[in-house]
Amino acid sequence: MTELLSPTREGIKRAVEIIREGGVVIYPTDTVYGVGCNAFDEHAVERVFEIKQREAKPMPVLCSSIEDVSKVGYMDEMLYKLALALWPGAVSIVIRKSPRLPSRVTAGLDKVAVRIPAHLVPLEIIRLAETPIVGTSANISNKPPALRHEEIDKTLLKKSDALITGGEAYLGLSSTVLEVVEGNKLRIIREGALQNVELRKRLESIGFTIV
Repeated sequence: MTELLSPTREGIKRAVEIIREGGVVIYPTDTVYGVGCNAFDEHAVERVFEIKQREAKPMPVLCSSIEDVSKVGYMDEMLYKLALALWPGAVSIVIRKSPRLPSRVTAGLDKVAVRIPAHLVPLEIIRLAETPIVGTSANISNKPPALRHEEIDKTLLKKSDALITGGEAYLGLSSTVLEVVEGNKLRIIREGALQNVELRKRLESIGFTIV
């Protein structure tokens, strides 16, 4: 039976226990509600795919610090500079994946989309669990993402181990996804919560351009 947890100290601790035990948790973020698990637990990752009825498509990973990001992929000085300008926030950056990260997370690709969210619930979960977590949206694949816990698909909810209730996701859009093309040139893989005007302003301030 799915445990309903409040966004409190005890609720976060219980979510952390579930993730450490290989479970799957639904949680609020700054963008939309997410469903995830320990990103290094292959069995739990497979459960997320099954719960979402997701085909072999890469899933993003959420981290709580740059140090966490280095556990799942490679951050050179250019990416570090980019991260300092955009995180925490609603932008995922595609980086080269670490061999430690299960290939199932990235659907066999050698890259992974990572971000540090601007929401303390997932940040605390990651910090206390001491592991990055899968950060895919809490919806059946190809259906709209949930902005409130009341909107979460009943099938997805039933098959997950816990739900942290947390009000409405205040941005209401999935994250913007960026990838470095070469040098200081970037491309937008997916437009999302951080609007283009603000995104370009931040990027230009540190010498990056979108192509």
